[in-house]
Amino acid sequence: MLAAADLPSLDAIDVLLPQTQCQRCGYADCRAYATAMREGEAEINRCPPGGEVTRVALAALLQRPLTPLAD
Repeated sequence: MLAAADLPSLDAIDVLLPQTQCQRCGYADCRAYATAMREGEAEINRCPPGGEVTRVALAALLQRPLTPLAD
């Protein structure tokens, strides 16, 4: 995981999400999920609507391992 000073902006994370606001990730909206990922409180694999493309992009941006989609 990146050090706090090296973290991408919240906007950079949020723009990768599908903006469906479906709450399937467990958060109220995509912005809240992006915030949790940035703070290290959420994994990158909790967005079913985003699918593989989103997980790959988030893994690259946040420099985290690519993990299977969570149930």
